Amino acid sequence: MEEQTLKRIEKKLDLLLNSRKHRINEKKYITAREVEDLTGLNYRTILNRSNLDEDHPRFIPSIQFGGSRRKYFERKVIERIFHLS
Repeated sequence: MEEQTLKRIEKKLDLLLNSRKHRINEKKYITAREVEDLTGLNYRTILNRSNLDEDHPRFIPSIQFGGSRRKYFERKVIERIFHLS
């Protein structure tokens, strides 16, 4: 394959990968999948850790809004727990 074509393909791949990393905006509350994008942990692991007892060292605090089953996580708490800031 031609060198220039390879460079163009690599550039497009880099663009796609970077867009996935930066798809999270600066919302106060984020979903487990957005936590996965920030931390690299599987979203199921995040949800499972939110079900642990509050005294457990791996517990991740979550919030549920008005009758919804979906769990949300406060961005500041996640950043503090995983030392992302």
